[in-house]
Amino acid sequence: MGNLSKLLALALVVSLLLINTSFGGGKNVLDNSIKYAQIEENLLAGLNSDNFGLSISSAYMLGEIQSKKAVNPLTSILRNSQDDRIRLVAALSLLKIDTERSIYVIQDGVRFNDSEKVRNLCERFYNAYLVSNFGGETPDKQMLFSHMFSDQK
Repeated sequence: MGNLSKLLALALVVSLLLINTSFGGGKNVLDNSIKYAQIEENLLAGLNSDNFGLSISSAYMLGEIQSKKAVNPLTSILRNSQDDRIRLVAALSLLKIDTERSIYVIQDGVRFNDSEKVRNLCERFYNAYLVSNFGGETPDKQMLFSHMFSDQK
């Protein structure tokens, strides 16, 4: 009888776990998407904060969650901010978001950003993007710039 009761107890526990995961799974997915939207909204609001730490942290975290909605605000920061530190974080986040537009903005930053430090880091980020997406060795500058300026004649 002792083995039978242990077997029944184990079967009951397994059944409860299966029931919990079967019926509870859908709610968690919905909760997670709502939480993501709230987090994304709060981080986007944090970009405009007067608190420098909050705005730079928000810029970083938007890259971590790969927020597509953050591409335009991060682009504005990269192009217009007076502080190189947040510009660098914006460039990193745009790289992590990894959309066609965000990569173009980094590519654009290599050519047109008024800060030498930001231009150099954008070049490194774009170079890393090329290596990770097209494989092989680190491209030399001629290959890097021929790819960047191929649309200009």
